[in-house]
Amino acid sequence: MPKKLKVVVKSLYSHEIRKDVSLDNLKSLKLEDAWPFIRDEIEIEIGSSQLVCIPHITEADLYKVTSLFVPNEKETNGKMFTPLGELVKNVNKEKSNAEYVQWLEEGDFHDADFKFPHESVKITLQDESIKNKVRVIMVNFSKTTVPKGKDLVNNIYLDVENNKDLKGKKSVYMITNVLMAKTIEFRVTRGTSSRIFHLGTASPLVFGLEEFLIGDDGKLIAKMSVPIHYELD
Repeated sequence: MPKKLKVVVKSLYSHEIRKDVSLDNLKSLKLEDAWPFIRDEIEIEIGSSQLVCIPHITEADLYKVTSLFVPNEKETNGKMFTPLGELVKNVNKEKSNAEYVQWLEEGDFHDADFKFPHESVKITLQDESIKNKVRVIMVNFSKTTVPKGKDLVNNIYLDVENNKDLKGKKSVYMITNVLMAKTIEFRVTRGTSSRIFHLGTASPLVFGLEEFLIGDDGKLIAKMSVPIHYELD
């Protein structure tokens, strides 16, 4: 069924989108099966098409600010990237700038100046012909980021000696900003059956990504721009 209608309702408090789409391929009430249908809408409405929606909502914890990923030489377990966790877990503390190590260990990446235009966003995708529906309500947005004043290049060394996934790698991908919601309610409906999911506090939704080149000694030696829709999947 082709898209027939998109309704947008805005107020100072909320932003609501309702769209008629085809949900013929919604095969179950599982969250991971419904997520691909609504990812693009979240990317547009929350990320303003400038941030990438997380590939798998059930793996949201992998997409925290400073989280690292390295590309696989070939697809492994259906994925082209291996997650390494947050930067603080992969840094060589002896070689790195002590001020930066302390900053990473404190882990305070909250962007106090960030203010999302709406308190809540509700997105509903519906297929009236078969009574299938996917809905997400996101409330109270916040942002974590690597501040512009923090230049990781030449100040951070990765522990390439003790991390087998970093050995021989010439670059690493790092999440440098994340937009999240404090409360997320997800509802999946197939015909007369439905299921509601309440996701964890401050769950990542969309993120920005940068690539860092790595020297032979593990030092981050340069930062490269990454296409907006480059996905860590």
